[in-house]
Amino acid sequence: MDGLLIGAGFSALAVGIPAMMRPDLMIRESARNHKRRLDELRNGAPEAYFEERRELEAYAPRFDFDAPTIRRLGGFGAFLGVLSLYQGLTG
Repeated sequence: MDGLLIGAGFSALAVGIPAMMRPDLMIRESARNHKRRLDELRNGAPEAYFEERRELEAYAPRFDFDAPTIRRLGGFGAFLGVLSLYQGLTG
């Protein structure tokens, strides 16, 4: 039994399974949300913090993963988690 592999397997499963089941909760920022908020500010909505509009105009979102991509990454993480658990328990 290898405790490190077992811990890594549980960690990968703890992230991978929720990503497969509810990928919409994993999306932090996307081009769609960025554009929606910028349009709101241009139409007169109040800024949530100082210079929010300037920040949105200057910086594009870093990640633009859609739900199927997150679901696939979660499945891959869960697969690696199962492999790590198996190797940790049998090796």
